[in-house]
Amino acid sequence: TAILAGAAGGFSGVAEAIVVTPFQVIKVRLQSKDHLGRYKNSFDCVSKIFREEGVGAFGIGMPATMYRNSVWNAVYFSSMFLMKENFPVQEQSNVKRTTHSLVTGFIGGVTATMCNAPFDVIKSRIQGQCPNKVQYSSTLQTLMVIGQTEGFWALYKGFTPKALRMGAGGAVAVTAFEAVCEIAVLMQL
Repeated sequence: TAILAGAAGGFSGVAEAIVVTPFQVIKVRLQSKDHLGRYKNSFDCVSKIFREEGVGAFGIGMPATMYRNSVWNAVYFSSMFLMKENFPVQEQSNVKRTTHSLVTGFIGGVTATMCNAPFDVIKSRIQGQCPNKVQYSSTLQTLMVIGQTEGFWALYKGFTPKALRMGAGGAVAVTAFEAVCEIAVLMQL
């Protein structure tokens, strides 16, 4: 069911966040204007964070990352289930099946991004701040500060390129997944 697909997606986002948060911290630090010139490369960034802030710093923003990933995965997988169930491919031509997968994957990716974009902005704000100048302390507090000082739409900064990237990624991922499954069935794997 769509509820099961959404729940499974949401739970997968928690596991995903545990794995990716340290890499997100490094990426955001390397991109943040507050840290310009501070790190030479990724290895230098890891070394300085570990030495100056400790191993716990690699978990900064974990709750916001969990929300971001869980919301995206839940919305994507439940919307994909609903679209496949309610708008099945009528003809079995390869072109129509591929087009259907690309379109539904793109819609699912953009829809999921519409729902998780605020958490992505919050995550980046929390992870990008300097340890000696902390303005954001939690997901809810960051949401409130951004909403009060910058307005609601600040939670959607960078939305268009992200939505296009995630829509395209969702389209390609589901299309490739379905193609591999079809090949496996044909080969009786």
